[in-house]
Amino acid sequence: MDTTIIGPGAVGTLLGGLLRLKGHDVTLRGKQPPREPGAVCRVVLPDRWLLVDGLRMQGPEDPVLPAEAILVTLGRQHVHAERRPDFSRLVGTEEAPIGFFNCDPAETERLAVPPQRLRRCLSLMSAVKLQDNDVELATPSSCIVFEKSKVLARLFQDLSSFGFKSMAVDDITPYANSLLVTQLLFLPVAMCNTTLGAFLSSPPGRDLAASILAEGFAAMERAGLALAPLPMMDPIELAMRLEKKPGSFEGAAAAPDRAYNSVLQSYLGDRPTEGALINHKIVDIASSAGLHLTWNWRILQKASRVSGLGFYRDPSDLLRALA
Repeated sequence: MDTTIIGPGAVGTLLGGLLRLKGHDVTLRGKQPPREPGAVCRVVLPDRWLLVDGLRMQGPEDPVLPAEAILVTLGRQHVHAERRPDFSRLVGTEEAPIGFFNCDPAETERLAVPPQRLRRCLSLMSAVKLQDNDVELATPSSCIVFEKSKVLARLFQDLSSFGFKSMAVDDITPYANSLLVTQLLFLPVAMCNTTLGAFLSSPPGRDLAASILAEGFAAMERAGLALAPLPMMDPIELAMRLEKKPGSFEGAAAAPDRAYNSVLQSYLGDRPTEGALINHKIVDIASSAGLHLTWNWRILQKASRVSGLGFYRDPSDLLRALA
């Protein structure tokens, strides 16, 4: 299947590489011209690594190739910066479904994506890309949730041999709401230059995480936005475990963990980050519903500190700064 992926970051490169290994013709389109258009890509999985040849890599000025499916894996900050005419040229005028991953629905409306082509998707995984042509799947299990589409179902089914699960749903909105609550932890975890497991291994990290999640749940409830249980990375399950079994997190700091979230990867690569957009979204939802948030608002006020002064030493250091 001819597949175009807009956004050759961690998730886009990972999915593109794996689909190419299954025989699909894959084009990765980025906002910058590729440094090595014909380079071999290395994909690291939890149990093996694979070399991928034959990925077509394009920049924004290259001609749009015909595609049977288009996947948009741009971060929120990049989608937010897209202009409608430029995006229309990227996706062309064909009838191929356009799968938007982890995207604010307001952005697809702003970009005037044709409703008959739009399919929203969620990537439940930790994909890490810290250098060109090298991407790692850092979670032992991964899942893609997507709005029903025969084309996307065939495409994602081919990922099952790499341990991926896929789940088609009629309405992805409540699942996206749940993922947004989970992603509220991305920014504070990244501000400490660590992973979620290590962050939760300390009592201050668990206290802060529980408060942040509680505010997310309260905002969703007050705004009348439904949540659906995610097959992994589920915030309700995490919140219950933080409350009932907090000691179960304490051994995580000593275990090897490369599950750097997207915000931390942006910090480490000195690139624009989606972190503030995620936490600002929940603050906006709460504000529109007449609810004031404390912890998420304070985190937003400290978000620029990392770029100027560096990371916080640990979760207790961050908690003291917020309090």
